[in-house]
Amino acid sequence: MQETNAFIQDILIHVKAAGALALKEQRRLDFSDRHYKADESVVTEADRKVEDLLYQHIAAHHPAANIITEESRHPFAPGKLLTFAVDPIDGTDVFSQGMPGWCVSVGLLDRDLVPVAGVIFAPRLDLLLAADVGGPLTLNGSRLPAPNPPDPISVRSNLMVTSRIHKTLDLSAYVGKIRGIGSAALHLAYPLIYPAVIGALEGPGAHIWDVAAAHAINRAQGRDLVYLNGEPIDYATMLDGGPARDVIMSGAEPIVETLRDVLRRLE
Repeated sequence: MQETNAFIQDILIHVKAAGALALKEQRRLDFSDRHYKADESVVTEADRKVEDLLYQHIAAHHPAANIITEESRHPFAPGKLLTFAVDPIDGTDVFSQGMPGWCVSVGLLDRDLVPVAGVIFAPRLDLLLAADVGGPLTLNGSRLPAPNPPDPISVRSNLMVTSRIHKTLDLSAYVGKIRGIGSAALHLAYPLIYPAVIGALEGPGAHIWDVAAAHAINRAQGRDLVYLNGEPIDYATMLDGGPARDVIMSGAEPIVETLRDVLRRLE
């Protein structure tokens, strides 16, 4: 798609700049700089600085697009060709504690709110993912091959999870390892990069800015993100900043189906 190719070329340099700004801010951050929003999630001044940088560029160069950002609300006009979903620092909690598991995430959705391009940049992890659905997925500038068919779930398998998944699901029947580094976008993309990571579970508190870039990156590799109940993700319910309706899953389809069989919802 011409629009998404242009998006990748245009936004990469600005996401890198945003990541460099966030990294600079983290190095000078004090724990007292942590603040809490109404939903008890953490926010820092760095979130707002990085968001302003990205928003100003997108608004200036893509005036016909919708822009949805985590820290500010902007008017949304249905029917526009493109919608940007911007998470200035995905994983603010770990960011505010000096940990490395955070990233800058920018996703692009089409008129039908289908994710079609995305960039994820994790400076502390030296990881830059970029993809549009019509082109290859790149990792640090090199094309990433399609993932191999997954091995069956075993005690060696790694599942990336949100930090509060224990309040939603009983994972005791899952035989593998559970990991979490702080960023929903990174969790959802990791199964494409690391063979030992078989999948990810995020939400149900995930938002459009947490998910859209990782969703597009998965779609570029022939995979989809779905709700735990098997339904496709409905981004229309998240346009006003609301959370996803259910836990979101990533991974190869056989793995997702197996996980769905062994996971149990808590009452």
